[in-house]
Amino acid sequence: MALFNSTKRKSRLHYGTAKKARQTIRYLKTLKHGKQIQGAQAMMLRAKFHKHQTADMREAMNLYKRFLKTL
Repeated sequence: MALFNSTKRKSRLHYGTAKKARQTIRYLKTLKHGKQIQGAQAMMLRAKFHKHQTADMREAMNLYKRFLKTL
């Protein structure tokens, strides 16, 4: 019985590393314009205000900023 822990839907939006950010941007490009902006901004802000920010998160944040400028 998997009422509350369904494994069917997993998030495709990540911000922890630059590699994951590139994968997320590739996925976002398949969505409509509004969803692209919403997803990229959310991931950029999560990385920006993370309590334990790493260098990889800062690189991911820069990737999201560059992606948002192209929209």
